[in-house]
Amino acid sequence: MTKPRKELWGGVIEFGDLEPGKYTATAEAWNLAENILEGSGSTEITVRAGETTDCNITMILEGQTAYYSKYMILTDYLNTKYIYDYPSCNKSSKSVSFGTSYNTVEDNNGQIYHIEGSNLYKDDDYVLQISNASNLIKNPLYYDSKTNTYWIGLEKSILFYLQNSENSYNTSFNRNLNASKGESFLNFAVQENKVYLIYIEKDDPIANIIYFTKDENVKLTEQKRIQLSTIGVSGKVTDMAVLEDGTVAVLVRSVGVGTETEGFDSMLLNDKDTVYSRGALVLLSSDLSTYKVYGWTDSPRTISAKLNSGSDDPYNGAPGNSQIASITAYIPDYAERNSHFYGPMRIVAIRPKELVIADCGANFVLADYKEHRQGKMFTHNRLMTVNLRNFAIGCKKEFNEDELKFQNLSISGNIAVSTDGDWSNKYVDEK
Repeated sequence: MTKPRKELWGGVIEFGDLEPGKYTATAEAWNLAENILEGSGSTEITVRAGETTDCNITMILEGQTAYYSKYMILTDYLNTKYIYDYPSCNKSSKSVSFGTSYNTVEDNNGQIYHIEGSNLYKDDDYVLQISNASNLIKNPLYYDSKTNTYWIGLEKSILFYLQNSENSYNTSFNRNLNASKGESFLNFAVQENKVYLIYIEKDDPIANIIYFTKDENVKLTEQKRIQLSTIGVSGKVTDMAVLEDGTVAVLVRSVGVGTETEGFDSMLLNDKDTVYSRGALVLLSSDLSTYKVYGWTDSPRTISAKLNSGSDDPYNGAPGNSQIASITAYIPDYAERNSHFYGPMRIVAIRPKELVIADCGANFVLADYKEHRQGKMFTHNRLMTVNLRNFAIGCKKEFNEDELKFQNLSISGNIAVSTDGDWSNKYVDEK
């Protein structure tokens, strides 16, 4: 491959000496006077012999005009909310009285909007009263950083509010969903003239996305629908956002015992159950025509788990006890634990070059009776990062459950097999 080629300004850049094959083209926009990287982007291309290959690179802004989350609003399973500073990943000195508020969003000035009862607040200041607040959808509040405006979503309509407007102007539109199928809204996201709504049908937990365009009168025109099940993920949608470049980011969470939506809150594990603890970040183009899936575990692992009556063979069962049956678990391989999701819940920070995602689930490891080591379920409450230039996934912070616990993760069963004597309290802490 040829050496990287640098240009002082944008335009058409040509390479005439590339061998056939696959390449990654990366572009960066620099403010040379101040030596500041203002934007970057990359794309994959395939060069074929005797053919000219064109590619356009969309850059992600990295300057002061782009949206920056200054904080991360984290909620533990007791519904207590904490504000963490983005750079340090420690609890912030910023104070907001959340009470029973939910669905917090942050604007570009670091002010936090949240809903409590029928009221919208900015930090601790009252902003406006929400009409028909009892009909709010699951994630009713969304901030559009492009236009510095807020949307509040109701089950039967979407109300549009202008930020800091004393006499809040609003409008609504019909859902155009099929009531006979039990369709309902879960999430939505807005960027300028584009609106994306996520809905489900009764008895079908995997969601669908509708893409609308809106005019100056906030009239919406449906453009396209897509079923997430057709792109190879399953479970339930927990969050969505429109990124600076128009990409639609959707989180899918698949966590449960025998089901992908119930979680691990005091679930009973049986040897015939399938255990799920996985998830995905799905990035779709603004018109929903293309997509990529990141962090998803597609293949299962076989986990030794439940004691049945049977053998005293020390290679297959605990001495004097029984043989170990197995369960099927859709979880990341242990070696993939920091590059895959256990159960993404919420996008807690958006930066021009990074997403931070609250991720919560469990990793199961095999019991090793030949080496006298037990199996164990390891819980994970952590912040994962996704680099928006190369889409690498990493772990920003792993929380001890005494510090922060996004979900209650507990299963009744014999994952950690109890035995006596030399076999007690010995766990497999890695694969």
